[in-house]
Amino acid sequence: MPKKTVLLDLSHNEMLNIQEEEFSDFFELMKSLNLKIKINENKNITEKQLQNIDILIIGNPIDNYFSSIEIKSIVDFVREGGNLLLISEYGADYLQKTNLNDISRKYFGISFQKNIVKKSNKINQNCDTILTIQDFKDHLATTQLRDIILGGSCSLLINKNAEPLFFSKESWTEVYNDLENKWSKEEDHQQQIMAASTEYGRGKLVALGDIDIFSNDLNIGLNRLDNRKFIVNIFNWFLKPVKKQDVLGWLLNQLGGLQNEIKEINNKISNLIETSTVLEKRISALEENPEKQRSEKKIISI
Repeated sequence: MPKKTVLLDLSHNEMLNIQEEEFSDFFELMKSLNLKIKINENKNITEKQLQNIDILIIGNPIDNYFSSIEIKSIVDFVREGGNLLLISEYGADYLQKTNLNDISRKYFGISFQKNIVKKSNKINQNCDTILTIQDFKDHLATTQLRDIILGGSCSLLINKNAEPLFFSKESWTEVYNDLENKWSKEEDHQQQIMAASTEYGRGKLVALGDIDIFSNDLNIGLNRLDNRKFIVNIFNWFLKPVKKQDVLGWLLNQLGGLQNEIKEINNKISNLIETSTVLEKRISALEENPEKQRSEKKIISI
């Protein structure tokens, strides 16, 4: 079988850079999976650039934004059978100064929240941003996982057809407060979604709120607990084709949504026509009754 091709985007100042020593183990992992790796360093993402690409990785852009043309190219790429791995960090778009949510929220139903997830630990009674995850949903990407570890992650909010992959239980979120220059507690002891996935047309997406899991970090990186297994599972899921019946179901959902939008537009048009008709009758009545017209003008002047 020909090698599947991964395109790693670096044109938006992404943190996940396999050319750096910090992510060398991840680079070796992809090579061991018989993946052909391409790097986009200084070009906008285009439809042409995504031709013959199987997996696109966008690993936590910083101080850089995706254009509407790039977003359309990425969404079309997934719909037509491509796979997208989107990675953010604590604070998400707000602190990283980017617009990943313009890609993930509108089209895929996954939002990176502008927070950091924390949890109490047995040693330090205050809190910890290093999270050991043991609560997994049944999914190919979570097969045979017992424990993974994350550090400095944001949480995710999902809707549409997106589904969570795993949670952090008994944790809370904090949001950065610019005015006070500190993190403020937001939610207390909730179940936080830390990773999510969805199918979109013939393609797939995985969203993750932590970049450190791909690093060589000895405490929270690729080689800790089942972190490596999780990343391998993601690639295995990506390379498994979407079932035809699932694609058909997605198309029907899209048509249903389009019908609702058309219905809303028709309602707005009907309201405009009705308003216009009332105004026309009002104007006609005033023109037919000059005395009433003068009286109303007098009221207006007063």
